[in-house]
Amino acid sequence: MVWTTLLALIFLPLYKKFLFYIGSIQYNYQKKLIPVSFGLYILFVETIVLLMFDRDYNWSYMVAFFIITIVGTIDDFYGDPRIKGLSGHIRAFFAGKITTGLLKAIVGGWIALFLGFFIGQDIIESLTIFLLILLMINMINLFDLRPGRALKVFFLFYFGLSISTPFLFIGNLALISLSILLIVFYHDLRGKIMLGDSGANLIGLHLGLWYSLYLSLSWQWLMIIVLILLHVYTERHSLSDLIEKNKLLKKIDLWGR
Repeated sequence: MVWTTLLALIFLPLYKKFLFYIGSIQYNYQKKLIPVSFGLYILFVETIVLLMFDRDYNWSYMVAFFIITIVGTIDDFYGDPRIKGLSGHIRAFFAGKITTGLLKAIVGGWIALFLGFFIGQDIIESLTIFLLILLMINMINLFDLRPGRALKVFFLFYFGLSISTPFLFIGNLALISLSILLIVFYHDLRGKIMLGDSGANLIGLHLGLWYSLYLSLSWQWLMIIVLILLHVYTERHSLSDLIEKNKLLKKIDLWGR
C-alpha cells in the first residue's frame, strides 16, 4: 500500500495538469471549472502496481477495466450532458442520433456478458453475474452528481463486502484500489476533481466483479433486486431530491465537504 499511495500522490497532480492542458474540464454543480475523467488515472496506477507486485493477476479483468474506462473517457470528452439516463439515450437513438452514452451502455453490456460467462459455471450463474455487473456499473454513475457522493457509495459497498467475505485477503487489487481511491476521494470531496463517467464506470465494474466473485448466488440475487428497484426509482425521481429531503442522507452526503 505504501508504493501505491506514493505513486498515486506523484501522478495525481501530473494527471490534473494533463486534463487542464487537453481541455477536459467542466463546470461542477457549484459552477467551478474542475478537471474531469479520472478513470485513466486510477487504472494507470493500478496497472503499474500490479506489474510491480502481482504479475499473476488475471489480466482478462484488466482488459475489461481498460475497455470500460476508454469508453467512459470518450463519453466524458464528447458526450452530450443534456441527454440523461438510459431512456434519454434510447430516445435520442430513435430520433436518429447515436450518443456516446448509448455506446457506453452497449459496451458495458458486452463486458458484463463476457465476464458473466467467463466467471459463471452455468447459464444461471453467468446471467446473474451479467445483471449484477451491469447494474453495479450504472449505479455508481447514478450517484456521481455531487462531490464525494459516488465514492461514499463505493466505500459502503466495499466495506460491506470486506466484513462479510475474505476478498481483501485474496489478491492485491482490492487494497491497491483502496489506496488510490482514498486519495481521489480527498480531492473529489473538496470539489477539486470529478470522477467522470470513466472513473464511475471503472469503480462500478470493480464492485460488480468483486461481488460476482465473492458473494453467493442467493446474495447476488438480493443485490440485483435492490439495484433494480434503485434504477426504477431514479427513472421517475431525483436521487438528489431524495437525499436533500432526508436528514440522515443529507448529513452523510454533506460530510467532508
